Amino acid sequence: MREVYFIIPEFDNSITGGTLYDKNILLHLKKNRVLIKEVRVPYNISTISLHKKINIIPKRSDILLDGYLANKIKIKITNRLNILIHHPCSMEVSNNQMSNINLYLSERKAFNDAESLITVSKTMRKVLSKYLDTYKDICVAYPGIDRRFYNQQIDKESKNILSVGNVIPRKGYHILFEVLERVSEDWTLTIIGNYDMDRNYYEYLKKLIIKNKMKDRIKFLGSVKPAQMIAEIKKSKFFISLTEYEGFGMSIAECAAAGLEIITTDLPVLREVLSNYSIDFVDLKNLDNISKKINEKLSRNSVDVKSQNTLYTWSDAAKKIRKSL
Repeated sequence: MREVYFIIPEFDNSITGGTLYDKNILLHLKKNRVLIKEVRVPYNISTISLHKKINIIPKRSDILLDGYLANKIKIKITNRLNILIHHPCSMEVSNNQMSNINLYLSERKAFNDAESLITVSKTMRKVLSKYLDTYKDICVAYPGIDRRFYNQQIDKESKNILSVGNVIPRKGYHILFEVLERVSEDWTLTIIGNYDMDRNYYEYLKKLIIKNKMKDRIKFLGSVKPAQMIAEIKKSKFFISLTEYEGFGMSIAECAAAGLEIITTDLPVLREVLSNYSIDFVDLKNLDNISKKINEKLSRNSVDVKSQNTLYTWSDAAKKIRKSL
């Protein structure tokens, strides 16, 4: 196999599902004896600067590009270009791929020009196929779940609810706060995720908390390491995510593997990824039903989850990507 240059965006101090995916894939590709070199670039790198980086990569090498940067590829790359897409940037704020037409057209061109595409779920593969002018075999490499997350001892008496995901609008925290207003049982909410990615949204949420007199019930922990996340899982009753869109839903899968009961949005990708778990899928338009499910879980002194064996591994993901390169 030729040498592979993996171009990865850096998001300052932020940790995203895509960041974790890239980190683990890099590690396991090396373990699978892929000659891979890491090229870190700022997430907001200009098109000119990115092409300069690409131009100094040896011509006989392969490029594995994080899909976040795909919209900055404006000219045909002479190296073999492989794009790893967690989800298109043109669908970051809407499930309508053409809501940002310029971004959509830039990504469409890059996806069509690439030698191969890799993504994180079968659902996302269907989404990407709509960007392509002709059929292209798209590799699906599910993210792995760290073994340390599996089968934790959950606090059955807890009244704490856990939600994990960076504090951005599509994660639906404003919807969750509206739902919690309708919950009659005693509860607290812990949110894990970077709250600096969209400060306006974070400030809006803080105002909602004050307005609804929830200041003593909701806490934001920011980004945390896996050990702390597991500690929060163990002292929570269940997990909730009212996300409006996901490419895979890594944090949801991790919490399900740990043994938390899950309430989450009824999205095709989450039904695919979480098919082996017992999940309450909800409609974001029916807030009363969601609050009812929350009340039911909080009122029980039990946790109704079956133990699970490892479903997704980074080793399997790396092997699939290795085959596609």
